[in-house]
Amino acid sequence: MKLKKINEAWLNLDQVDDKDLFNPMSLVKMSEDDFHYRLLWLMTRPEYFSFLCKQILNINILPSQALFLCEMWNRKFPMLIASRGFGKSFMLSLYSILRALILPERKVVVVGAAFRQSKVLFEYMETIWNNAPIFRSMCDANSGPRRDVDRCVMRINKSRVTCLPLGDGQKIRGQRANDIISDEFASIPRDIFETVVAGFAAVSSDPIENVKKIAAKKKAEELGLDLFKEDENIIKKNDNQIILSGTAYYDFNHFAEYWKKWKSIIQSQGKKSRLRDIFGEDPPKDFNWKDYSIIRVPYELLPEGFMDASQVARSKATVHAGIYQMEFGACFTRDSQGFFKRTLIESCVTDDKYNDKPAIKDSKDNPICFQAQLRGDLNKKYVFGVDPASEVDNFSIVVIELNGDHRRIVHVWTTNREQHKEKVKSGYSTESDFYAYCARKIRDLMKIFPCVHIAMDA
Repeated sequence: MKLKKINEAWLNLDQVDDKDLFNPMSLVKMSEDDFHYRLLWLMTRPEYFSFLCKQILNINILPSQALFLCEMWNRKFPMLIASRGFGKSFMLSLYSILRALILPERKVVVVGAAFRQSKVLFEYMETIWNNAPIFRSMCDANSGPRRDVDRCVMRINKSRVTCLPLGDGQKIRGQRANDIISDEFASIPRDIFETVVAGFAAVSSDPIENVKKIAAKKKAEELGLDLFKEDENIIKKNDNQIILSGTAYYDFNHFAEYWKKWKSIIQSQGKKSRLRDIFGEDPPKDFNWKDYSIIRVPYELLPEGFMDASQVARSKATVHAGIYQMEFGACFTRDSQGFFKRTLIESCVTDDKYNDKPAIKDSKDNPICFQAQLRGDLNKKYVFGVDPASEVDNFSIVVIELNGDHRRIVHVWTTNREQHKEKVKSGYSTESDFYAYCARKIRDLMKIFPCVHIAMDA
C-alpha cells in the first residue's frame, strides 16, 4: 500500500477526498455486454483524455495537462500562455491528434511564424504516431505522416492535420479548416492572421446542416416549442475553433492586445453594459462570452522537476527581470531596458491598419509609408551606417534615406565570416578575403544609393 502511494505521489491524490471518487462507467446505463461502448464513450469525454492518452496514444500526461486539454476542447477561442519549456508545442500537437481522432472528417490547420515552427509540431505528431501501436491499428492504410515541400500532413482516417508555412499569406489563401492552431502567436503578423488565417474557419464545418438546424430552431421557437436545449458552458463538438498559443511578449505586441481583449470579455461575465464598453457598441448577435478562455501557466505553477531548476535560476540571476517574466513568468512586459527602449523603436515604425496608434506623419501631415528598396533615388541623399563586427555579431550595413523632415531605413545588408566562407565554397563569391568582400559591398551600394556620409565603428 505504501509503495502504491509512493508511485502515485505525482498525482497528488492525498488531497482528494475518497467521497469525491466514483466509477465513471456508472454514468452510462448499458448492459455488461456493451462494455466496449462504455469504454469508447469514456475515452471521448474531455475530462478523461488522460485515460485515452495512456491507453491509445501510449503517453502519460500530468493532471494539469489533462485539465488544459479539457478546457481547450470545451471553448471556441482558448488562449494558452505558458512558461518557456512547458511543452506548449507538444500539447498542441497532442490536441491536434485528439481532434482528428475523435471527430470524424476533421480538418485541423497548424500555422507558425515560420514553416520551421509548424514542423516542430508535426515532428511531435510523428513521434506520437511511431510510439503508439494501438493508435496505428485503429487507422486505415492511408493514415500517417506525410511530408511535402510546402506542407506537412498527418492523416488519421478521414481527418487531416495540416502544418503550413505562413509566409506573406498569399500562397495559403483559400484553405479551409475546422480548427486553427496558431503557435508562437506574438511572431505571427497580425494582418496576415486576420485577413488570411482566421478566414480558414469562417465557414461552418457542415454549413448545410447548420442552416437547417438554425431554421428549425427558429421555427420551433415561433411555435412555442423548446426542442433544442443546449449546455452553454460547453461548445458543440462540431463547432469551428481557433487556438492562440505562445510565450508572453512585450505589452505593445498584438498578442498582448488579444490577451487584454480576451480577459475583458471573460471578466464581463456576459453583462451587456461591460461588453458595450469593450466593443464600443452592442456585441454581435451570436456573441457568447463563455466561448473565450485563457490558460496562463508561469514556471512557479509547474510541478517540481518538470524543468531544470538550476537553468531557470541562472536565467533569473543573469537576464533582465522583464525578459525573465516574459520567458518564465508568462507575463507581458511593458518595455525593454536597453539604451534604445523597445517602445521607442516601435514608435518609429510605419503604421498599418491594425495598429491602434496614430500613423506617423511628415511635416505636411501626410502619413509616412514606404518599403525596402534595392536601388536609391538619384534626387535624394543617403547615409550609410556600418558595423564591422564579424565573429559574435554580424557585419552590417544600414542605408538611411534623408527626407527633409524625417529619415527612412530603406536597405539593410548583413553577413559574417561563416556565411562568407560558405559562399566561397559554393562559388557564389570569388573574393576570399572577408573584409575586402565587405568593402566591395559598400562600394557597390554607393553606386546605387547616392551616399553623402558613412558612419563606421572603429
